[in-house]
Amino acid sequence: MKTIKLIAFAIFSFAVLNSCTDGTSDDPYYDETNQERWYTEKLEVRAGDWELIGLEDEIGSYYQYIFDGFPYVDGIINVYMYQNYGTNSEMQLPLPYTHYGVDIKDNGEEVPYSIQYSYDIAKDGTIALKVYVSDYYTSLFRPGTEHFRVAIIY
Repeated sequence: MKTIKLIAFAIFSFAVLNSCTDGTSDDPYYDETNQERWYTEKLEVRAGDWELIGLEDEIGSYYQYIFDGFPYVDGIINVYMYQNYGTNSEMQLPLPYTHYGVDIKDNGEEVPYSIQYSYDIAKDGTIALKVYVSDYYTSLFRPGTEHFRVAIIY
């Protein structure tokens, strides 16, 4: 009986250990010709580089910056905005990102606002960074110098 249990245990162990895959070419879900590649680049968009699309304070108006220097070929583009750039508390925020704040007028009245940062990608790899201001008050807000990181996985 001990011999039968030992043989059964050996067969079970052999079956379990050989069922694991190590990601080699015999694995049907592993493709050596299609490994992921990364490309990243940091962007600094200066305050004067933002272009107003539309008229000041017009419904639908926003600020935009076009960047077309990426080797984009059928991949995934992710854009991150740096908050507190160059400091110990620097963070990367994935876009789209909305910043909420409150301004206080001279008479003490609080005015809430929001600023949304987003991006669009054209088929040729051109990236349009966009900034929308709540209530389209583009005359009261103009984006300053902002830092971004673009990551492409293809």
